[in-house]
Amino acid sequence: MADETSDGTAVSRRNYLKAGAATLSGIVFASGNAAADQHTADGGSGEDRLLITDGTVVTVDPQHGVLDDADILVEDGEIAALGTNLDAGGADVIDASGSVVVPGFVNSHLHTWEAGVRGVAGDWSFLEYLEKMLGEISANYRPRDAYLGNLFGAVQQLNAGTTTVLDWFHIANTPGHTDRAIEGLEDAGIRAVFAHGPPGDDSATWWDNSDVTHPDDIQRLARTTFPSDDGLLTLAMGIRGPDYSTDEVVAQDIETARELGIPASMHIGSLGGGGVRTLDELGLLGDDLNYVHANRLSDAEHALIGESGGSVSTTPEVELQMGMGMPVFGKAIDNGAVPTIGVDVVSNVSDDMFTQARMALQVQRGLDNQDTVEAGQQIQTVSRPARRVLEASTIDGARALGLEDRIGSITPGKRADITVIDGGDLNTAPVHDPVETVVFQSGIENVDTVIVDGEIRKRNGLVYNQTAQEHLDRLVASGRRMLRESDI
Repeated sequence: MADETSDGTAVSRRNYLKAGAATLSGIVFASGNAAADQHTADGGSGEDRLLITDGTVVTVDPQHGVLDDADILVEDGEIAALGTNLDAGGADVIDASGSVVVPGFVNSHLHTWEAGVRGVAGDWSFLEYLEKMLGEISANYRPRDAYLGNLFGAVQQLNAGTTTVLDWFHIANTPGHTDRAIEGLEDAGIRAVFAHGPPGDDSATWWDNSDVTHPDDIQRLARTTFPSDDGLLTLAMGIRGPDYSTDEVVAQDIETARELGIPASMHIGSLGGGGVRTLDELGLLGDDLNYVHANRLSDAEHALIGESGGSVSTTPEVELQMGMGMPVFGKAIDNGAVPTIGVDVVSNVSDDMFTQARMALQVQRGLDNQDTVEAGQQIQTVSRPARRVLEASTIDGARALGLEDRIGSITPGKRADITVIDGGDLNTAPVHDPVETVVFQSGIENVDTVIVDGEIRKRNGLVYNQTAQEHLDRLVASGRRMLRESDI
């Protein structure tokens, strides 16, 4: 998406717009409203209708494929039509010429609250993380800290082209912490599955072969905060699972989630295997379970996940750093599980899906190639196509979160969660294969426009969130106070 200067030189639009804007962690804020700042030619604001024009649209929908020079009409937050030269008088027009348009990324595993302590754990092992983050720092979070962490963690996800996150919230120290965290997601304007987890102020009680069942506050949330499953925010349950709690607790927690009709997500296989086998013996496997990491599970356990229709959230950067084991992106696919990609914790790793998807794919290719390399031979074909990790980052993530019928692909009738990637930047031009451009070439700096449920959250490289802009200083002060009190 480029304009021309008076001498004909093409430049990115965002280069005009960033001067003097407020920034934090790479986010560039703009004041005002994204739709109101760019009126259509006839003067209409187009608040209920958007028209994305002339883009290379990677629909991630087998029926539509990749469309060149295509338009997307959005009405009342829904994708109304795909085509060329669509007539949408009065719509707010987004010129996507020269750009790649994809479904918004679905980050299937994020502890959003850790945005306040970004970049403190880059040299920690997994055991150090459990001791310091869940044993010390999390206990010093106050409700306002949970709000700020979730607000800025979610806004940065939007900035990076992610439109949906599963927010695994394990600092539910009080109902006030929980409510403020949910408020942070609401104020960010992101689509989120809020996975209510245990408190973070007593790790011995909740994470060491715990015999304490999930907090009863989940009942209040299901009854009053999330009475339906058709809103921008929906509910899930972040359970400890067999690695961290007794069989009785595991059974009761999963039964509670099923009684509430919500999915359950658990960390498993980070310290050892056997957890899925335990779930099988207890008769608890199902397609409503999401398994995070799964690095040390046996092949037989991965097969059980696949046979039961479960999903696996691979978070490759954190898994490689913390010594959990090699990412299992390929194992999930090969065993029939739903493969998804997540960021996990920005306290130590990158917070964008571009990085995580690339790492998941390329590490898996390395694993696939290793036998050939050790035999002194050359590989004949690359083992996994780029398309597969883009699917895992979009439609598979939606499927794992129970949102496949609403998001994850650019399909008429689905909600308009869309990301536009500038194909005219130095690191993306020229675009020969749009899928490879997204997977291998693109980054946060190329995310031009982000739309959630038909609402523009980022445009021309600028994030539109007045609340976040006004809270920048509070986020910094919050993080410094918590680290000081935690003696980190």
